[in-house]
Amino acid sequence: MHTRRTGSWPWTQLWPWAVGIAAVLVFVLPWSLMWVGHCVDYVLGQGESDCESGPAIGEPAATTVAVISAVLIVFCLFRIVRILIQRIRNRQTRPPARDKLVNPAGSKDPRLQ
Repeated sequence: MHTRRTGSWPWTQLWPWAVGIAAVLVFVLPWSLMWVGHCVDYVLGQGESDCESGPAIGEPAATTVAVISAVLIVFCLFRIVRILIQRIRNRQTRPPARDKLVNPAGSKDPRLQ
């Protein structure tokens, strides 16, 4: 028989996973999305300017941070959905509360009295 291990307190709650998503969106992603640029003028007023722009932390680092952030957000969303599904299943399999039991006519069961 397969028994499922139940999680411990904060990991079976929704808030740690929502905080994880918020932390990634507020503290991590802005650093990978921030762009900087500069222009170099060879002769002021004449000729061409050379302008460059890119992520502040560099393109390879920005790509790595963006991929890791996306994976973390997807994982947190997966955990939130899984917790909600588990709560729905637990609600469906839980026996009804004692005050909601109905005493059918003529029932001799003392639990239903």
